[in-house]
Amino acid sequence: MATIKPFVAPTSGDQPWVDQIRQTLKTQLSVAIDTPSVSIFSVPKILKEEKLEAYEPQLIGLGPKHHFQTELYERMQQNKLTAVKRVLKPLQIPDIEDQIADKIKQVLPVVSACYDRYPEVEDEALAWLFAIDGLLLLDQLTAYIDYGLAIDEKDLIMLENQIPLIVLKEIHKAICGENADGEDFWESKFRYFCKSNSPFLLSKENIEFNRVNHLLDYMYQSIVNNEKSSSMSVSFRKPGSVPDVKPATEELLEAVIQAAGLIPGAKPFLGILESIEKLLYESNDDKTSIQEIRVPSVSELRDIAGVNFRLSPGDEGIRNVGYIDGLCYLPVITLNFDSEVILRNLVAYEKLMTKNSYMGGFGLELTEYVDFMCGIIDNAKDVKLLREEKIIQGNLRDEEIVALFNGIGRSLGNMSGESNFRKTVAELNKVYDSVPSVRFKNEVDKQVRASAKALTFLVSISGTLVLVREAVSKISPDPSGMLGQFLSEHVGVFSSLIQ
Repeated sequence: MATIKPFVAPTSGDQPWVDQIRQTLKTQLSVAIDTPSVSIFSVPKILKEEKLEAYEPQLIGLGPKHHFQTELYERMQQNKLTAVKRVLKPLQIPDIEDQIADKIKQVLPVVSACYDRYPEVEDEALAWLFAIDGLLLLDQLTAYIDYGLAIDEKDLIMLENQIPLIVLKEIHKAICGENADGEDFWESKFRYFCKSNSPFLLSKENIEFNRVNHLLDYMYQSIVNNEKSSSMSVSFRKPGSVPDVKPATEELLEAVIQAAGLIPGAKPFLGILESIEKLLYESNDDKTSIQEIRVPSVSELRDIAGVNFRLSPGDEGIRNVGYIDGLCYLPVITLNFDSEVILRNLVAYEKLMTKNSYMGGFGLELTEYVDFMCGIIDNAKDVKLLREEKIIQGNLRDEEIVALFNGIGRSLGNMSGESNFRKTVAELNKVYDSVPSVRFKNEVDKQVRASAKALTFLVSISGTLVLVREAVSKISPDPSGMLGQFLSEHVGVFSSLIQ
């Protein structure tokens, strides 16, 4: 039976689409499992451009997105079949089709709802695919408990590589019986793997496992739900979506460019004017692809403002951040070889769930933490200071940690409430900016930038207007009066700038 794809736009009239929707709803309603929310996403291109290998599996392709990827398939398919044999042989299960694939096929109508893009695979192949990949995941999680290793731990935690928990529960029922407690079985394996690989301390309290979507979701929930906190709504902005008030000089320069474009013979000078505008008025956000939160580095805060960093007391998580009486408290973070991949996928998952979860319950707490660390770590000295306080642990070298946090782009989402991180950043900036030497330097920098821009603008605009006038006079007079009209409209502004 071919998978019904109701989310493909109809090409032969409305009735086929109606039939598809009718059949899809009928099959989904027939499954005695609540339809889950979308929780397995294709990672956005903008994130992959930062570091592709952090989001696409390098060895193990799981699920419909990566199972058939040529290089991964050729390298791992026999290993997957061997893993299936390791799981099934002790249980004396001779046939994967009757006992496992058929059970998975029954829940496929709701499994497909876990994906942001409907899998382009027929039901029969999809059931076998999930059976093989689910059994491989079971084999690897068991091996991790028994031997402390897996084929590739970071591939197992990647967002695009997740296997829905719905599938894993059906596999457990198939191999252990309908009455087997699949939640305890999978939770124990998820817990051990996540505790061993998470950069952060996990919640001591058990999370609601019946609300877990997959392995990455379990790690995420265990990290952020270590304490209760007030929920905050989140909004996202696109670059350039917030309008800026343009200074009068920029408006005048834009008017000169517009007028010059109307004058015959002035086109050669348009490039000069546009270059001047870009030089003077491009924002800092446009100058770099990696944006950071505005906060001084660890070493600057210590050496200039007298702020010291301390490890948060107790086994506290990412919500336990704060600044009190010259001390900034941070939770422990353990960074090893796979930590960057795990961090990036956790943050990507949080952002996408926050954007796409209609039920709420997702904020940007982990994202704000990573933004904060990106801001306070500029060099190896910053890492060394945090390592001395046991805030940073693990075997990743100082230079590698600097590269990690300097390579992650800042989020474009903001919580509407005042989170601990935003409050801490505001307090640190206030303390730092109040230092007399910093206040004096900021004022000098401000005046120098303003003077340099004004001087550059006046010299450039004066020279360009002279060139434009000469070009016009050589070609023809100004019969339409466009140039005269332009100069008369802006002469007041221009005169005030010169004064």
